[in-house]
Amino acid sequence: MAHEAHTVQDKNTGRSILQLTNYIQRSVHGYYDLPPWSVIHGRIAFSRMDAPDSKTGDICVMDADGGNLRTVATSRVMSPNDGAMAQWAVDGSRIYFKDRDGDQRLIGWVNPDTGETGSHVGDLRMIRPTGHANAHFTHHGDYAHDDVVGLKDIHGMFIQDLDTGDSQQLATLADCVAIHPRRDEIANWHLYIKHTKWSPDGTRVMFVFTNEIHFDKLYDELPRVKDMYVVNADGSDLKRVGEFGNHPLWHPNGQEILTNSPFDGEGGNKLVLTDVDTGKERLATASMKGIGHPSFSPDGKHIVVDVVDNKTKAAQLELVNVEANTTETLIETTVTDHSHAGTHMHPVWRQDGSQILYASDVSGISQLCVLDM
Repeated sequence: MAHEAHTVQDKNTGRSILQLTNYIQRSVHGYYDLPPWSVIHGRIAFSRMDAPDSKTGDICVMDADGGNLRTVATSRVMSPNDGAMAQWAVDGSRIYFKDRDGDQRLIGWVNPDTGETGSHVGDLRMIRPTGHANAHFTHHGDYAHDDVVGLKDIHGMFIQDLDTGDSQQLATLADCVAIHPRRDEIANWHLYIKHTKWSPDGTRVMFVFTNEIHFDKLYDELPRVKDMYVVNADGSDLKRVGEFGNHPLWHPNGQEILTNSPFDGEGGNKLVLTDVDTGKERLATASMKGIGHPSFSPDGKHIVVDVVDNKTKAAQLELVNVEANTTETLIETTVTDHSHAGTHMHPVWRQDGSQILYASDVSGISQLCVLDM
């Protein structure tokens, strides 16, 4: 079993960094909202691939200190941005990951201790923090553009039982259009859902309803649609929360969503919290602007944000104390390729708040690093 971990020190802040991986292949964790640790035994699940354009790669597991690193499965649908979104089952018995067989999307799984494997037809996005269920959505890229317009009563978001593989639809695109304030204008637009995310207590799911990037400018469907919605886990009480900017994430209180968004006429994006029931907005902090992939600590007292300047190749991880309204630089580093085809830092908190994990390509290829908090 490999052990690639070693400790380095940030030259600017003096903080110790545990670099967990040190290999010729890219090491990638799931996303800034998907802690790669198991809450049961603390091991880390992650993806490893040969190159950014590689579609196949390995699912790996290692101890929290980088020890006992080994490959446990293979995925045929890797992405440089999030690998195969490897995630632990709630009871720590399986690692789930995205896979594919031809045109069929699959959720693969492996028990890393016994070697037992299996799969379900479906698409992995986020596993319920309190149970064996996956929140996912229809992929518009699987259909012709005309079909995207004509299948609003079928396409939408779902919850999938990871024991049986059975899925239940919670909302369709037509349901979302029906409660949108621009419903008449957007009735025949190219719309889709993404970023299905469980609330911390597993009772609700938020998702993004949009036409941006893929369709808005292509079909002159402007101004774009980009809204947050929430729905109960049983499919009841679908709500439109409101428009936003980028990178939504549940607050640990399960009542608000954090985003990079405009606020109260101020210039540029801020770190904004929106109440999912009332739509009321407030600043999470005034100590920094809304940028990067902001992620709340589990106790709600801090936000970690990756700040990258693509022109200078400089990057920082900033720690916001939301009670004191102050910001502290955790690390200062450089980036090689800050893009979806390269390496996004995607800082993510461990479930107990003791560590932050992020990706760094300062060596020229993505490696996983951990800061003790």
